[in-house]
Amino acid sequence: MPLYKFGVGDVFYNQIKTHPSSSFFIYDGNIYLNNKATEPGSFVSNVGGIPTGHVSLFELNVDRTANTDSTLVIGPSASLNDEAADISSRNVPDTGLAYPFVYKGLQKVAFKNITRSQFVHDYADGDVITGSYQMSASIVRSFYNITPNNFFTSNKTGSALANSLDYAARLGPHYTTSSWAPAGTGINVIDIPSIFFGSGIKKGSVKLDFYVTGTLMGSLRDKYYNGALIQESGSESSAYDGKTAGIVLYEEGFIILTGSWDMATLLPATNVLNDVDFEGTAVTSVGNWLRYGMGANDRVTTGASLTNGSASYGLSFAGTHKVPTVAMLAHANKGELNYTNNPTYIEYGQTAYDPAGTGIIYNEKELTIKNIHSASYSDPTGSLKKTTYITKVGIYDDKKKLIGIASVAKPVKKTEDRDLTFKLKLDI
Repeated sequence: MPLYKFGVGDVFYNQIKTHPSSSFFIYDGNIYLNNKATEPGSFVSNVGGIPTGHVSLFELNVDRTANTDSTLVIGPSASLNDEAADISSRNVPDTGLAYPFVYKGLQKVAFKNITRSQFVHDYADGDVITGSYQMSASIVRSFYNITPNNFFTSNKTGSALANSLDYAARLGPHYTTSSWAPAGTGINVIDIPSIFFGSGIKKGSVKLDFYVTGTLMGSLRDKYYNGALIQESGSESSAYDGKTAGIVLYEEGFIILTGSWDMATLLPATNVLNDVDFEGTAVTSVGNWLRYGMGANDRVTTGASLTNGSASYGLSFAGTHKVPTVAMLAHANKGELNYTNNPTYIEYGQTAYDPAGTGIIYNEKELTIKNIHSASYSDPTGSLKKTTYITKVGIYDDKKKLIGIASVAKPVKKTEDRDLTFKLKLDI
């Protein structure tokens, strides 16, 4: 089998920029991702094994239920192979789910969420340290009933975002706290995990909708591509249309809302929105952008005490995912690759050797290649043309180890007078 080396200009490294969109709908403490509700499985209520409105980080344990018998173990029980009275901590429990585990030993290996103090004091040598693949991500809302200045000084989230806001101020004055809502109204923060937007949220794609009894009261959009969330009219015009109600940090995935004007004019005054701030303190007010996203993994819970009427919220945006790609050009030049070891390449019924006496001595015969070149007449046939059909292209590393195979949808005919180039593309 011939091997060829990629030449100059045969390998191209590129990057594809994609903008997949995501949409969330929040109602009555539930989140729906891309209009998808719970998908029942054969063994679990949700086939993905994660809450509704979340995306799985590992996509394992699909439609797999957990064991209720805590005595089941994987492999032999440690308590049966040791003289110690109770070393059940060395067993690997059979939970029915796939999960990672390591043994505490000389390698000092543990999971990222295990602190040094926990590793030293909570586990003995030989103990099993387990993790979980039931991990998921979704948007998280946090309401801070404090002034903007206190948000950046007495809160770790605000402290972490302070530098990002200062850097984003080049896009406009709306990123400075002096231009935000009056002091004492609070800060509403929507945290979007990076798994949804990749390297950044696409500018101009963010839209927030505020509904009451199914009627759109108003929307926020970053229509000027500068991170300012501008209010647009919903069911009726508003004196606050065109006003900035918040900002977007595109690279960090945070939406900060400060608009405190009344939005829910259709919501009866006796049916207010019962919110809970980040510290767990109840906050009651009429509908505004500070109440936006109530029930999105915050401290607000459903029940008789929650009188949010039928307020609901929509959030949509597009992310920016950069996919590295490699394009490789594999050449089949004229006069090359026109022989194959496939037995159908030669005429049927020929023997590969010619006996020459007794013993093990033999002479190889010249075998006749099967002529598949068509002609206008059956006799005489057309002139012989060595013809092969290429079905696969192998990719090898510098040590001649096969690392990839590209298959064509239909065998490609290769004759001696034909040049062929196969373009192979790999998304990393």
